[in-house]
Amino acid sequence: MDRFFSKFSGLLQIFGILIISLWLCGCGAGRTMVITPAEAPDKYTAAEIIEDKSTVSVPAEVNTSFQTKLSHLIFTEGGFTRGPGLKISYRFIQYNPGSQVTRWFWGGIGSAGKGTLTVEVRFLDQNNKELAKIQSEGEITSGAFGGSFDFAVQKTANEVAAYAKRFI
Repeated sequence: MDRFFSKFSGLLQIFGILIISLWLCGCGAGRTMVITPAEAPDKYTAAEIIEDKSTVSVPAEVNTSFQTKLSHLIFTEGGFTRGPGLKISYRFIQYNPGSQVTRWFWGGIGSAGKGTLTVEVRFLDQNNKELAKIQSEGEITSGAFGGSFDFAVQKTANEVAAYAKRFI
């Protein structure tokens, strides 16, 4: 009988660690809808990121966070150098920070307190000819103390950077 409880106790500890890990990290998703696909895209080694006029108001800290994260993903991890080449023009088209308190209280049950961010991104050549257009979204549904909206920003930047790799 003691043997059973010792194995059961080990499983409970592992389950507890898993639950705490999920609680501490943000939970959400990112997705991309391709509006105009890149057909046999040209290859670029250099890129520039351009902010276009957004259709919704976004707090300055969200905009700065998105620019910083996207720049890191494109230039540090993505293999592009800074300079004339592929133009990555983005604008915010949807912003809903959700409710961090609601996310914390309900713990991600359903979509209670969910926050979302959507950007429209146009990939342009040096003559401003549109090569592709996408809409990328990031969301936050739970996490420690309700999860930070920055998680949704990161997911959105990840989606844009993943699509940009088609042009390398």
